[in-house]
Amino acid sequence: MSFKESRESDNAMLEQTAALDALMRDIVRDSTIKHAAVGAAVGCGISVLAASNASGCLRAAAAGGVVGAVSGNLAGKRKVAQRMELVSANELVRSIRKSNDKLGHITTDLPQMLAQQEEDVATLTQLKSSGGISDDEYDAQLAAIRTNRAEVAEALVLSSKQAKLAQSNLAAAADQGQTGLEWHIRAIEQMERETLSARSTISLL
Repeated sequence: MSFKESRESDNAMLEQTAALDALMRDIVRDSTIKHAAVGAAVGCGISVLAASNASGCLRAAAAGGVVGAVSGNLAGKRKVAQRMELVSANELVRSIRKSNDKLGHITTDLPQMLAQQEEDVATLTQLKSSGGISDDEYDAQLAAIRTNRAEVAEALVLSSKQAKLAQSNLAAAADQGQTGLEWHIRAIEQMERETLSARSTISLL
């Protein structure tokens, strides 16, 4: 592989990690609570399920300044359950799967890219020693490799931070009453570990 082809491969990896970061931002967005169901509103939702003290809940919500916690006639448990879905679990599943697919490509391709870069550095060193390339050309090629590694590493760190934020968002949703998020949290935790593991393989030369 020529140096030109190697650098094109480097750029392709950078595009993949940038795409992963964008997908992880989607996960953060999908994991962000979209309903103002906090405090008294959540308490209301739970009490409505019991259907015992709905009027008391309304009074408590009004006294606490919570607007729209429960309004009008109760439409049944189904609507309460909808209010308690603070984040869309289905949207999250789709985003997680897309991110996992991209991360899978990265973890497969990254070792190959790093190995090729190491080979290129060794070849560049030999060429410089033998006078086959100028010092300027050597420096330019080495700088391109170093820059690529730094940018790929940074993108992976950013993705891991997005994963951490998404976990925090889902924990908040669970604290406020949404159930069934255990798989989503575990899947995102795994992606965080894998992105950090991939980052750990990159030496910045």
